[in-house]
Amino acid sequence: MNNFLRKINLIKDINIELQISKIDFTKKFRENVDESNLGFEPFEVFTSSKNEYKGTIENNGFELKKRRKLFDTSHSFAKATGKFTQETDKLIIKTEVNGFQRKMIFFLGFFLLFYAIFFSVFLFTDAGDATLFVFPFLVLHMTFMLGIPYFIMRRSVNRMTYDLERDFHYWVTKN
Repeated sequence: MNNFLRKINLIKDINIELQISKIDFTKKFRENVDESNLGFEPFEVFTSSKNEYKGTIENNGFELKKRRKLFDTSHSFAKATGKFTQETDKLIIKTEVNGFQRKMIFFLGFFLLFYAIFFSVFLFTDAGDATLFVFPFLVLHMTFMLGIPYFIMRRSVNRMTYDLERDFHYWVTKN
């Protein structure tokens, strides 16, 4: 499934090289990311933290998401998991940005079942002139209902990729 998600750009791999030691990066990460288990937090939008991200960091890896904000219409669904290794004077961070959430399987399954039932009803019943109007409308409706979430998730992955590269470099260069 991951290969399919990579082909449709819902999972993206990025490599970032930084001129910093692993210990210093871990320190900068902890300063700029709020510690969280990335689970559902109903009152997350009311926190007073200035940090953009929430997540965890371990010895050789991390996991993070963008923090939700009040009245933020461009909330990111993407989650980044990464591993980092120290090579001489630079840190290499290999990150996977995943925009597909497991709960979307239920959503997609429900809608595919819904549309399969409606298409079969219109194919096997004699609806007359109504079929000429309803069938194209149903195809258009299905395109929007399945296409919009896909494009939202894909944009979320692209934005998270851009933001991570920018923010990691900024963390390293700021005092």
